[in-house]
Amino acid sequence: MRKDNLIRVENVSKSFRKVQALSDFSLAVSSGTIFSLLGPNGAGKTTLMKILLGLVRSDSGSVTIFDLPVSSPLSRKGVRYLPENVTFPSWATPAILFRQLERIRHESSVEEFRLRCSELECVDLMKRPLGKMSRGQRQRVALSLVTSGRPELVLLDEPSTGLDPGGRILVRNLIGKLASEGATVLINSHLLGEVERVCDTATFISRGRLIAEGKLDSLSRQTGMAYIETDNADKMKLSLEERGYSCRKESKGILAELDDPAAFRDMAHSVLDTGIRFSGINQMRETLEDVFLRIMDSERGNDIVS
Repeated sequence: MRKDNLIRVENVSKSFRKVQALSDFSLAVSSGTIFSLLGPNGAGKTTLMKILLGLVRSDSGSVTIFDLPVSSPLSRKGVRYLPENVTFPSWATPAILFRQLERIRHESSVEEFRLRCSELECVDLMKRPLGKMSRGQRQRVALSLVTSGRPELVLLDEPSTGLDPGGRILVRNLIGKLASEGATVLINSHLLGEVERVCDTATFISRGRLIAEGKLDSLSRQTGMAYIETDNADKMKLSLEERGYSCRKESKGILAELDDPAAFRDMAHSVLDTGIRFSGINQMRETLEDVFLRIMDSERGNDIVS
């Protein structure tokens, strides 16, 4: 593993004719993290990924990976990239594609590739032409090709494209394993539920500008609600309402409103005092989708004010 600050982006701007894709954008990503780029369509996320890979040249600013400028091919050793839309020759099999890739990168063995295919449940497709696979099967093969071996930095643009729920679980497991083995994983995805399950930190981008970043736990706020899981929801709701709480039933319990976050302890005591059996009580926090909408709404509001 090389360097703690694996990626450094400093004051980068990039425009395509009249479209400003990135504007004075700065970012630092530590090694070993699972990091997400979040923002609406056209925010500049894919442009940033392509600049990191040397596929697009920035107009100004500096970008380094492993302390090497991205203009150097050495900065891409140990780096893997899966674009959102990847096209393979319809006649090629995964085994053929792997051999062709390894003639260039020399970073993985056939055994490691078969292991990755096994983890993504596509090892039986090794000799099947890509043109005879479903979209989800091709995505699993592509992920196996990209992550085979021990990559140091993996950039994934919408990695769950075309996958069913089972496939998404396999991808989440894969991302966790890559990180546990020391890899840094950067994800660009609109599936916020998937991102929330695997990512440590996030950067929010809007119109080429960084508008928020940090650990997911620090970005989310308390919602002012507590969730009580109980098989006696009707009885619990009535009992808490008698104690002055505003409640509503949910599928496996009730949501109760708190006057302020500090009131959670008092509510917990009230739940215990009811004598009604319950299996859990939790103070609710914003989901990543809630955080996303709040940050983007705030950004639009700032633009209106200015």
